[in-house]
Amino acid sequence: MSVIHLHGVVDQDPPRKLVFSLTEYAGSAATGAAWPTNFRDTYGNSPFVILGARLRDEPDIEAVISRRNPSHAAPSFYVARSISPATRSDLVRWGLVPIEMTAEDFVLEWANLTGLNLEEGLDSELELGIRVGQQFTELRSMPIGPPVMGHDFLGGDEPIWSDIQNDLAAELEWVTKAKFDCNQIGQSISPSTVLAYTGRRLTGRSTGLLQLGHHLRDGSWRTFLFRESGRIDVDAVLGFAADGKSLALLFDGMADVADDIDRLVTESRSAGLNVACIAVDDSDREANIAGRVKPTNLGHSRVANVNGRLSGVDAARLVDKLSTAARLGVLESRTDAARRSHFRNHDLFASMADLENAPGFGRRVNELVESVTNAKKLELVLVAAYASFVGHQLLVIDAARMAKLDSDALVRQISSDPELSALLSTDGMSVKTRHRWMAIGPIVRKVGSDSALTVVGEAIRRVSSRLSRESLRERNSTALLVGAFMKQRNLRRLFPGTALDAWYASLLDIFGSWSGRYWEQRAILARWESRSDVSLLAKAESFALRAAELVPDTYSYTTLGTVLLEKATHAQVEVSEYYERANSAFEKAAMLDTGNGSLVTWIAFLRYSVRLLARLTDHAVSRVNNRTDELLERIRGDWTRIYVQLATMRDSSERVNRDLIDLRRDYDALGVDDSEKVSDQ
Repeated sequence: MSVIHLHGVVDQDPPRKLVFSLTEYAGSAATGAAWPTNFRDTYGNSPFVILGARLRDEPDIEAVISRRNPSHAAPSFYVARSISPATRSDLVRWGLVPIEMTAEDFVLEWANLTGLNLEEGLDSELELGIRVGQQFTELRSMPIGPPVMGHDFLGGDEPIWSDIQNDLAAELEWVTKAKFDCNQIGQSISPSTVLAYTGRRLTGRSTGLLQLGHHLRDGSWRTFLFRESGRIDVDAVLGFAADGKSLALLFDGMADVADDIDRLVTESRSAGLNVACIAVDDSDREANIAGRVKPTNLGHSRVANVNGRLSGVDAARLVDKLSTAARLGVLESRTDAARRSHFRNHDLFASMADLENAPGFGRRVNELVESVTNAKKLELVLVAAYASFVGHQLLVIDAARMAKLDSDALVRQISSDPELSALLSTDGMSVKTRHRWMAIGPIVRKVGSDSALTVVGEAIRRVSSRLSRESLRERNSTALLVGAFMKQRNLRRLFPGTALDAWYASLLDIFGSWSGRYWEQRAILARWESRSDVSLLAKAESFALRAAELVPDTYSYTTLGTVLLEKATHAQVEVSEYYERANSAFEKAAMLDTGNGSLVTWIAFLRYSVRLLARLTDHAVSRVNNRTDELLERIRGDWTRIYVQLATMRDSSERVNRDLIDLRRDYDALGVDDSEKVSDQ
């Protein structure tokens, strides 16, 4: 429960200065304090109890509640010793339930109504249950909440728990294999384990995860879905499972909390608990997972894969499911063989899109975007679609701030405006697109890449007051979303031809003084753009050094190491010095990494050092630098040693295995002697 003391906090020594007079209110408001903005974002979108505020001479809250009509179903209460008829009328008009009693009496009555004795601390089990419930939603046998209006899973909407309960999803082969893995938990697989599956987007990952949750639920596991709400409260989960509960925790995206999951499973095993973590994520993040979760904690000591294309079995199951639901569309008149052929060896999402004019599969997205003429609506859809593209949750309070709207007004607008409701949906807590990220392309084409990128920058600026080093450490939803928004790789893919360095520079006043991730992305961008302009490597080095100075961690030192290796590759002099500095940066990155063998760090070393080796083996370089042979021998020795160390982990991840094979091929292509070639063993 969040508690706001409107006049300050007095349980500190010395206490903070309190605010009472109207003059002090005005001065406090002018300072831009965070809590009034957070209160405005949250009020109307979450239930509140207001105790004892006079309202009329407390402008910081009256200005909010008098203009906000709560959009949530749960009531909000106003409690005061006495309430005049005029005030009562205003309260009802503002959507508040007036309660005329003392705060003490209300608290006692609240305890009777809820069964929570607020005069005493919560008992341990209840406290643990509440803490777990703040981060996880239990997937129960009964449906969660009312049916979602307009939701059409077979039409392309993202899966929800009721879709699985209603048996709308076909079971793909990878899910069948994963169910077998789940059945082995407690037998050949430890009761506390991690089952991780990675694949491309739009291959049925999220649907399959919920199907696995349903399977585990039928197997008497209590099944919970992670809400992407910050770092996992490991101690609460351990305490909650301590009475013998078998917990299955589902993660739709685990790389950001993989180290927490590893700790949770490790400590669960030590305590003899049953806590299974089932996760899906993008293939591009496979190395991050394998580098954070110990192989001994992974089921079968590996990260498994989701097929990118449908097998014959997948095709047959899809046809059967669609036939039962009478949703075969254009395939209705075809033979069974032709129906299966439509899906076999094809992408799931594209194949489903061809069946009918299904809006959720993007068939009508161009037309829907074209029908929106209001610029503010387009900006909101763009931000929501970008959030879907980067795979992070867009909270209503963040979407509202990005769109310069009150959160309750945003919820009502999405629900009632036909143009927005055709593209977006909301459950009151988050905003989702009905077409994944497919609206981005039409919007960018409509408004232009530069204008679209400006919208993203302004959205980040408006929500930046919710960000800090602490929010990054906690990995809360807002921090993860903005971090993904600012990744140069995402920006390059979606906004081609834009001046990204100038865009980053426009955010300097917000992030420049404290955010290592900001400088790291600028360094990576400059390193990438140096392919066409080598002089940009000086800028890349400066940015990377700033990142490592602000946040000296694995990520910043890995980035610095790659930049220095790239500089060594293009330098005419001081090649050895650049290599030594790069090697030192990688060593620091590995030392700071709490994960599994610094996998991502050392793969980056292998990739960039092989580029340096390619240049040094050039005879022209040898004639210029008489130290080349000595440096070549040093780099080859380091490369071989690191490769052999990483090769022991190749079985834990198919993606890591492929990366190592490709790197070895590039190394061998340099023409090293047979005696120096790296063994496969």
